Amino acid sequence: MNERFHPASPLGKAIFWLCLMAYGLHVIEEYDLGWKPWAEQVLGLPVTWGDFYITNGFGVIPLGLLAGGVGWQVPAAALLLPGLMLVNAVGFHVLPALRTGLYSPGLITAILLFFPLAGWCVITAYRHHRKALFIAMPLSVLFMAFPVVILLLKPVLGYS
Repeated sequence: MNERFHPASPLGKAIFWLCLMAYGLHVIEEYDLGWKPWAEQVLGLPVTWGDFYITNGFGVIPLGLLAGGVGWQVPAAALLLPGLMLVNAVGFHVLPALRTGLYSPGLITAILLFFPLAGWCVITAYRHHRKALFIAMPLSVLFMAFPVVILLLKPVLGYS
């Protein structure tokens, strides 16, 4: 097999674990460079560090373990993680940075890690698991939207 974008290639066998590792580095960048105050000021999200920990600890990490564990055997499930990475990179880092001209904590790992790794997954899925890709990508958007909707509901429901 000499196809670069193939699930059975050496990279294909490890890609979802690499995505999880990249997400871990991304969370470190966000935390160390102050994503919470940035999100409050730039995005207007009523977020706490507790929200950040819960979202990553009970959302992203289990999703990454699922993706790494099932891999290309269950591509629709595994592709949720790269989909989440792309939604996060574009919606929470690249577009806000372009719109405001301000650095978004997490932008470095989004560009250097998320786009190449998630992009590889999307290209591979498009070539070999197209149906799974078209299932996983919309679900990834919904998965990323869930904590944002909850944050936006907090003040409406009287929680702060």
